[in-house]
Amino acid sequence: MDHSQASELKQQFPTVQDTAQLPQDSIIKTIIWEKDDKEMVRVPAGKFLSGNKKKEKHLAEFWIDKTLVTNAEYARFVEATGHEPPPHWPGKTPQAEITDHPVVYIFWDDAVAYAKWAKKRLPTQVEWEKAARGTDGRDYPWGNQEPNAELCNFNRNVGGTTPVGNYSPQGDSPYGCVDMSGNVWEWTDSTADKGRFRILSGGSWGADNITRLLCTAQRWHFPYFETHHYGFRLVVSA
Repeated sequence: MDHSQASELKQQFPTVQDTAQLPQDSIIKTIIWEKDDKEMVRVPAGKFLSGNKKKEKHLAEFWIDKTLVTNAEYARFVEATGHEPPPHWPGKTPQAEITDHPVVYIFWDDAVAYAKWAKKRLPTQVEWEKAARGTDGRDYPWGNQEPNAELCNFNRNVGGTTPVGNYSPQGDSPYGCVDMSGNVWEWTDSTADKGRFRILSGGSWGADNITRLLCTAQRWHFPYFETHHYGFRLVVSA
């Protein structure tokens, strides 16, 4: 985000330190990011409970994509840059029936290239976690209720990805993010094992164990690995 964009955001939505101080109808704020025409939601600065041990951490304010990057959105990037399309597309555009599904078969470097084009970045794992669970240390984006077929896409109950927002609003995070449990694992900018692996969060449509859908769940993988279970969403700093 350049200085003019940051200034405009701060004028429209002044920084707050704790969402608990906000009226309920003020917690979810959104913008449309001009470069990729994507809706983003605001995660205010402040403390939250992180990890399984719910350790208190403080993060600066940031904005995160409300939905995962879709095939249709990724196709615009491919057209604009000449980037290689995902291998399951029949050409440079996706099949019509999956345009609003999250793009998959994405290397970490592909996500970084898209982020550079969109003038955004991948979230850190901790930023992703706060966007998913809010400040109260909940287990899942919607609360502490165990996942079911009405809240998220998991356990192969659909047999593949679903359109982004298919489980909204009942499965949304406190900030209004959708599909942060299930559908696809999401690449982050964080590393593990001395940088050998990149961390993914969120679980996927194939997750057969609900612990993989926890807001704290992580998967480590080589950045050059691709699968139909991996996608991404992006952030910008305020």
